[in-house]
Amino acid sequence: MKILITGASRGIGLAEAKALGEENELFLVATSIASFKDESIKKHHLFGYDLRKISEIKKFVDELKTKTDSLDVLINNVGMIVLKKFKDMSLDEINDQVDLNLKSHMILTKMLLPLLEKSNKAHIVFMSSMAAKSGIIGESVYAATKAGISKFADILRKEMRGKAKVSIIHSWGVNTFGSTSADLLKPEDIADIVKYIISKDFVVESIDVGHINQWRGGNAPWSP
Repeated sequence: MKILITGASRGIGLAEAKALGEENELFLVATSIASFKDESIKKHHLFGYDLRKISEIKKFVDELKTKTDSLDVLINNVGMIVLKKFKDMSLDEINDQVDLNLKSHMILTKMLLPLLEKSNKAHIVFMSSMAAKSGIIGESVYAATKAGISKFADILRKEMRGKAKVSIIHSWGVNTFGSTSADLLKPEDIADIVKYIISKDFVVESIDVGHINQWRGGNAPWSP
């Protein structure tokens, strides 16, 4: 399959690239080509673009179309979080989260629909978060973007029925920042879920995942 993964140079995106790289042709995008440090994924197509900017998304799609005229799977993975109480966030921090976590997923998906519609197994996967369903202090804007992308994906699934499958993953804490906590999911856990989801004839509409000892409540261990 031809699979596009955003945010693919580290964390969940890198784990997905490693899990899917052996049997598929991958198109991997991150903020810069230099951010792709792992040698095992360099046999695939690598792109460096800042997806917070519509102009960069357009340039990326133009370059992508020189490499392929179709796609089977789009994994909208890229995202960021600013852990601050809302009153302490700068306007740029608010804007960047909305642009990357929400707008980039919508705009990129819109621009890639013509390529996906050429596939008879088209599948779009959105990386949301359990923040979309819970109220964690310090994650107000992040949670709003994730709730937005979850609702967007729900409606897109209805609109694309018969043309493409649409799945949403809601995960609790994932260790993408080198924590020594044993109570977090690993990026590889999410990659395993993605690999399962896109391998099936049926559609996994939405899945909630968390570590067996995942905390619950309004104050996360990392809340400000």
